[in-house]
Amino acid sequence: MLLHARTIGVLGLAAALTASGAACGGGGRYTGLISCTRSANVQGLGILEACEEAPASARSQFQQGCTAATTADGGSPTIADAPCPRVDTLGGCQITSGGFEESFWYYAAGADGEVGAMPSDIQRLCAASGGTYFAP
Repeated sequence: MLLHARTIGVLGLAAALTASGAACGGGGRYTGLISCTRSANVQGLGILEACEEAPASARSQFQQGCTAATTADGGSPTIADAPCPRVDTLGGCQITSGGFEESFWYYAAGADGEVGAMPSDIQRLCAASGGTYFAP
């Protein structure tokens, strides 16, 4: 199962993801991490694939943000009752947004061929947002 991710720049993405709405199903008692994957245009890096993950307890806020600006960023989001995959990442960034901790994972698989994002690019995005960077 190939999972991708979406991107805007960590702050822009967090704002977009925390601001809009969707339904995820899964309901019930799942208490682990939930994730949202999609493509997005990351300032200065082009189109990347990214995956955002948050605690299931933040599901309603998370679902709203996951579907924000889907047409502007290209593609439909995928929400899952599972954490983001760690395979083929350029790195991750953990921030606090909307009262809960979220992690954003960025993937080489969706990188815009003309730009060629690198792990150092993700590290800079994360530092600019005041987040904690996770190496691939």
